[in-house]
Amino acid sequence: MKKDILGRIKAATVAMASLNISNKDKPFTILGSGFCIHPRGIVITCEHVLSAFMDKPLHERIAEAAEPKQESHLINIKTLTPHAIFYDTKRSPHQLFVFPVPMDVAIAKTNFDLGMIRLRTHLAFENGFPYLEVGDYSDIYEGMEVWTCGFPLGNHLQKQLGTVTSSFTKGIISSIIPSPDAAQEHLKGFQLNLTATHGNSGGPVFSPETGKVFGALQRGVRGQNGNFLQGITKAEPIYPIFEHNTLSRILEAPVGKIPSGD
Repeated sequence: MKKDILGRIKAATVAMASLNISNKDKPFTILGSGFCIHPRGIVITCEHVLSAFMDKPLHERIAEAAEPKQESHLINIKTLTPHAIFYDTKRSPHQLFVFPVPMDVAIAKTNFDLGMIRLRTHLAFENGFPYLEVGDYSDIYEGMEVWTCGFPLGNHLQKQLGTVTSSFTKGIISSIIPSPDAAQEHLKGFQLNLTATHGNSGGPVFSPETGKVFGALQRGVRGQNGNFLQGITKAEPIYPIFEHNTLSRILEAPVGKIPSGD
């Protein structure tokens, strides 16, 4: 794998965090991961990561606001403002620059654990935010090597190991859900042979050969005793979040609303 591919992944992977303005020792709390897919600052994460910032989960808010047979709608939300934390390792060899960028609009899927947010503009990214390309579903196959990037254990990894920026983990696609030859419209997810934990949720799952992303890490799998099993995780396919012109809608949406998808 080329070093520049990993550099692009790391630059575009963000910590999804709430700010602690009055706490100098812990300026933000990481609740999950995400990744930017558009230079305007469009970030994909999991719906459950976005819901962690809110007084009610997004799917409950959407259900309350929905009208019969209405495909999409705008709703007001009560929330802590999610911030995407970008880590810039290239700007200086002596300093790590950290840029928290607040969200102004969010969109969610109700039939997949996927969310998309639009960030406010930021002077540090006048020429556009770092972003990842989306890979073609036709290039994905079982047994394929894949990597993820994110913030396992949130802030706790820094406390234990001193790790500040995002971490990489690699594995393979164990299974395409529901079957390896499923058409894209029937795709439900990817079973991965890959180690992850809380904080990784929403991070990119990508090809190490191309650096293109096709999934968002969603969750682990519990055994019969209720404990999480090591090395078995699930990723959500990101293709459904682009249905119904979602990208155009979030780019054009008014500030302070959630344009909900089905």
